[in-house]
Amino acid sequence: MSDSEKNDNKKIELEKSSSESENDKDEKKKLDQDDSDTTSDEDEDQKPQTVVVKEPLLKKKNKEEKLPKGPKYKLLIRNILLRETTLSQPKVRFTFCGNRKVIDERHKGGEKKKIGKRGTVFTTRKATVETGGNNAGSFSKTFVKYKRFQSYEEIKEQFLKVELLEAGCCCRSTSKGFVKINLEELANSSIQREVQCEEHKKGSHKIVGKVYFHCYFQEIFDFKLHFYDFVGKSLYHKENKLPDPYLHLKIEPKFLNLVKLSKNYTKRGCESSHELNTNNPRWEEIGQITYRGILSELENEDLICNVYNHSLLKKDPKLCEGLIELRGFLDYGIIMGALANIQESKVKNESTGSKEIVRKYTAGGSIEGIVECVDLPLHRQYGDIILLKPGRNYLAVRVLRCQNLRSTDPNSFSDPFVIVEFGGLKQRTRVIKRCLDPVFEETLYFTLRVPVLTEVEVGKLGNVQIYVFDEDQAGDDFLGSCEVPLKDIVKSPAMDAGEGKNKIKSRLLSTSLNLDFNAEETDQSIDVQFWFHPDLPEDFTFKDLQIKQKKTKLKKVYQKRIETWKKGIPETHLQEGNFEIIGADESYCEHLISEYISPITLPKELRNINTILRTIKCFTFENDEATFGGRQDVWCSPNFFLSLMKGSTEEHAALGVSLFLGLELDAYLCLGKTKNGVDHYWIMVREKSGDITFYETILSKAYKLENKWQGTSVDEENQDEKRKKKKASKKEKEKEKKDDSGSSDDDELEKSKKNKKKIQLEDESEESDNEKGNKLNQNVKKNKKIPYMTIEIIANHNNIWANIQETLDPSEICYDLDNKKLWNPYVDQEEGFKKKIKPFYDQIRLRPRIPLRRAENFALQITKEVIGGFTNFRHGNHQKTVFLKKFEKVISGGLSYLEKIESNEYTEKDKLAFLKSKGKLTELTPPGYTFEGVPLNFNYTDKVRIRKHIMEKYDFHLDKDINTIFACGSYVHPYYGGVNSVWVMICVMRVKPQEEEESEEGEEGEEKEKEKGKGKGKETKKKKEKKDSDLNSNDELELDEIKKDDENDGSGSD
Repeated sequence: MSDSEKNDNKKIELEKSSSESENDKDEKKKLDQDDSDTTSDEDEDQKPQTVVVKEPLLKKKNKEEKLPKGPKYKLLIRNILLRETTLSQPKVRFTFCGNRKVIDERHKGGEKKKIGKRGTVFTTRKATVETGGNNAGSFSKTFVKYKRFQSYEEIKEQFLKVELLEAGCCCRSTSKGFVKINLEELANSSIQREVQCEEHKKGSHKIVGKVYFHCYFQEIFDFKLHFYDFVGKSLYHKENKLPDPYLHLKIEPKFLNLVKLSKNYTKRGCESSHELNTNNPRWEEIGQITYRGILSELENEDLICNVYNHSLLKKDPKLCEGLIELRGFLDYGIIMGALANIQESKVKNESTGSKEIVRKYTAGGSIEGIVECVDLPLHRQYGDIILLKPGRNYLAVRVLRCQNLRSTDPNSFSDPFVIVEFGGLKQRTRVIKRCLDPVFEETLYFTLRVPVLTEVEVGKLGNVQIYVFDEDQAGDDFLGSCEVPLKDIVKSPAMDAGEGKNKIKSRLLSTSLNLDFNAEETDQSIDVQFWFHPDLPEDFTFKDLQIKQKKTKLKKVYQKRIETWKKGIPETHLQEGNFEIIGADESYCEHLISEYISPITLPKELRNINTILRTIKCFTFENDEATFGGRQDVWCSPNFFLSLMKGSTEEHAALGVSLFLGLELDAYLCLGKTKNGVDHYWIMVREKSGDITFYETILSKAYKLENKWQGTSVDEENQDEKRKKKKASKKEKEKEKKDDSGSSDDDELEKSKKNKKKIQLEDESEESDNEKGNKLNQNVKKNKKIPYMTIEIIANHNNIWANIQETLDPSEICYDLDNKKLWNPYVDQEEGFKKKIKPFYDQIRLRPRIPLRRAENFALQITKEVIGGFTNFRHGNHQKTVFLKKFEKVISGGLSYLEKIESNEYTEKDKLAFLKSKGKLTELTPPGYTFEGVPLNFNYTDKVRIRKHIMEKYDFHLDKDINTIFACGSYVHPYYGGVNSVWVMICVMRVKPQEEEESEEGEEGEEKEKEKGKGKGKETKKKKEKKDSDLNSNDELELDEIKKDDENDGSGSD
């Protein structure tokens, strides 16, 4: 199309309008002029050239305007049940993603219209309502729908409508009631849904019925699973021949279940390198597997594990194999399971005369390793349903109801849910809001993860643990717990159990259990049912099997040893200090404090001292009285503490020691007193150089004392290195050279010094008085000030030591734990006590970090909540509220640098970027305004609680000046364990007083006069230096203020 044709079209459009403005007339004149110019100048030969040039340009623009594909979701609705309905012939209709509205304009003389799209509609058949009971009707139909949204924002605006219909004659049905569920809420809630359909008539909200159904609404995602750090234990091998094992992992593709194998999704297996002459191998790197589907499909898959023996001349024989369910791995990041050796032999069948293959299964060892998902979907549902697979044995636990639960929320209600744990696997029910007598009626299936189905192997799975919690974003509140012995389930009589297709005849235990809380008998109870699916063989009686039962009191062997151990402690120390080494857990069972510590296998991103300290600090600090309703001195087991995500100093310190042991550091748990005389727990690490470092979990600070023990000799270090070299393969050596981070405390400190990531050490020092009896302290003149007054106990996962030196002052004692004149060991072979201390719980499992997209979504929601709170409050007082949106990105960027500074993981570039963000804020501030900003740090993502804290602590929203301008920004940094560091900054800009403006103008005039008489180059350099120094000093002051706010209000005590 030529320019003249374009001008003609524009003129026609302008002439069609009835009322022309002056601008339109001017535009027509310009077009006439352009038209005359083009027609007079253009020749016939030039016209095709213009067309050829412009067509490809238009195509390029069209390509650039194409929007990227948005997220694709799968909706699956099944197991529909109707309860407590008043309808005789009910039907259920689901409407997915509809925006249809009914507009009634009959009162204006118009008509009743329907506007918008109806959406996708699913309707069940007419149900036959059962008489009696709760009037339940069941529907066997299943609905599946796939939809691609333009963005995640569109999901927030769409709904799922659940509607109850009364079937009539001539295939016509009338709507009796409905309810709408927001899709974003659906994507973040339980799969098991129960909704109430209400009439929507004027003055009537009658409940027509309750619809219970399973609703999967999840994103079809590309899950990239990274497997590494796998260990094999007691693998099967022939006598006198150690194998050269390697591990092969794979997920079988299922073409019919929408698992697409195309492009990058064909790799569904990975393989490790082989280890030489060992049946306890360690494979550092396995590889990556890509899986396309929804999360529920992935968690119902099996990871096929095959261990082969490497051979040069023939096909590699298979040593052992196993199937490990992937369910729960995203919650803990640890894959573990038993393997079996399968021996096939041909046996002649006497009746048919043909030979049949008989397989014999024997224990083949076990494997354990780490699996990480590179990225996760933005939304995640919980309460998934296990798909029962043929050939598997399950324990079914049906949670019916709870009664008389205690209230923990200010509204005198609770939001309860139930967690059931069995065989190392946890499952949870949905959350029922604002209820003290919740009815769940949910069935949870647990796979019997045993290599061979025998009484011994099943007995190793332990008993069933049941916990009831109140949901809270700052950390779930504990309501009560109970335990069901596996023997009681096996001894139960056979009865009909299960529902629908899963209804079978099996041993059924139906019971009502009291929920223990605070060692008191309460009215809290829970009704549950247990059965096996399918039922176990009849010869499973467990008569000869002794399953370990929980004991509330400490073992007698340990108790007797404590009595003799305390005799070796001076009486003055026993009177002054605390030498209690027994801790009762959440179930009132007593254990030694060493039993709460065990090394944790760490993911790669967590193998750093500073990151570990920051992670521990992000767990909420809460005393035992608040957590357990008045109960004191509770030692939560590590996994229970990780599920609550809050606890006191002993839980934080014990977790820190376990994490430090995972770094292969010489770490210990310390018990002593602060300067105020309060009992306190912290971490100690003995370094090879002879120094020790105390790590404080509350403040994330370190305090170093020099030359406090003998250290590691050069000969011992060389011997250790030789042993490692013999065990390490060539690939391991290469990886050790490339990646040595986190291997030792010295390496970590040296690297942090090079990158200027120094651990926060106190600068004040004092003279050391302990120079008489200790040769190690003769050359020490100064030691750092520490916040501890005494130290009585030191413990790790192997032993406990009591301080029997002349003084209990941590800065004046020696830390040679092998010297029995200085430290009294609990485990002492010379005194005849050789019993090894072992943890009483399953392996500690850290939750993975939340996806970055979810963290960004949390930050946006927090910012909106704070802005909404300020606006509503000021609107109620008839005050104008203005928030500048252009500040949000700059503020969030600056807060991200603050997080790096707080975690000591910053570089000079980060520091400069932080200063630039500060300068950007001053540039964005309107002229004639002052700028004031307060950054706050929290360790919870509860937006309402954060908003309340800000409005109660600070009075920015009370500013009565009409011209005041506000700004707000947030940043959320995820850490392992499911915890987060949340930053929120409130900014206030006020009009400058006239006196300040006049003084600033005068200073600017003086500076201009000086610049005239002096060289401009030198003056500008000096100005830059002054500005930089001012920024640095202000930066340090602000960081100090942030730390004070953090310690007092932000994450620790709030």
